[in-house]
Amino acid sequence: MAVPDFPTDHPLPPREPPKVRTAVLWALFLGPFGLMYTSVGAGLFMLFVLVVLGLFTVGMGIFPVWALCVAWAYLAATHANSQHEHELRGGADDR
Repeated sequence: MAVPDFPTDHPLPPREPPKVRTAVLWALFLGPFGLMYTSVGAGLFMLFVLVVLGLFTVGMGIFPVWALCVAWAYLAATHANSQHEHELRGGADDR
């Protein structure tokens, strides 16, 4: 196995947090697949819920699950943005 010629011990630059407007629009148009923009686990969970409720309610369960996806995307994106701002400030306690 070859040893790389570049140092790999430096930290990676911080990832840009998801934009709230983009997250809501993705979830509005794509439902659980759009929710995966902010949280892959949440999107997979809501996809499972969508399929199960869609089968048991003959498709009527899709509407509340879709709305929940939009709300979850909004909350996840705003939480990620606030965490990112907190990290940029140096993790100072806000109390």
